[in-house]
Amino acid sequence: MKISELELSLLDILLPASKLALDYFKNYKILNRSKKSDLSPVTEADLAINDLILKELKSLTPDVPILSEELFSEESLKNGQDYFWLIDPLDGTKEFINGSKHFSINIALINNGSPVLGAISEPAGHNIYIGSKNKPARLFKNNSFQNLKPKIISTECKVSISKNHSSNQDKSFFKILKKEYEEIQITEKGSSLKFCDLSNGNSDFYPRFGPVYQWDLAAGQAIIESLGGAILFMEANDRYYSFDFSKKVNGFIALANKENVEKISEIASFL
Repeated sequence: MKISELELSLLDILLPASKLALDYFKNYKILNRSKKSDLSPVTEADLAINDLILKELKSLTPDVPILSEELFSEESLKNGQDYFWLIDPLDGTKEFINGSKHFSINIALINNGSPVLGAISEPAGHNIYIGSKNKPARLFKNNSFQNLKPKIISTECKVSISKNHSSNQDKSFFKILKKEYEEIQITEKGSSLKFCDLSNGNSDFYPRFGPVYQWDLAAGQAIIESLGGAILFMEANDRYYSFDFSKKVNGFIALANKENVEKISEIASFL
């Protein structure tokens, strides 16, 4: 399987998927919606985008299984089957139905438990980020690719956090950061757009102290690691992705620059 060829194929999938998301977003107030078993919302937009992506991925790689937030599957990987797709067709559904533009579409390819290719579309900003283990992530915008430059380590620290999932550990994290940096800037965003901030130079860290599903993390991990970033998992076993609909990651800190890993590891040990 040639990862480099799949990058362009993902772009061809995400362009119409993003357009479809925006078409539904125009009528976000009147979308059909319901709640899943975990009480999180799901709308007709989630399902329509999911159907589009599944159709295209099955055509692109018919032998590669797909695990999606909107497609519960009792299928398991066959013996010797190392790859599977992991997708979130609409990350940030709560933001979406409230009229916020902080939503994304996430697609990742997993190989032997690790994300080797990731793509995040920010439909409202007309941005698509794609990166892999073979090539540094790039931004597709205005019909062309642009190189990405993560933030250089300095005395100023920028942190991207979730709008809806703050905790006491976040507060402790910030207190310790203030001892390490002269200035701290905090930005709240929804969905996987926080990974986009890490990749485009707008953030140093994205901490998440609490459970999160695999499909919320995999694409972002592939993108920032391709640019020299890293993920510090709160639990070692969480670094391995599995074809398991219910699996969650129990907290992590994403870094734009892996040179910060040692410092942040020391900070995390106090949380």
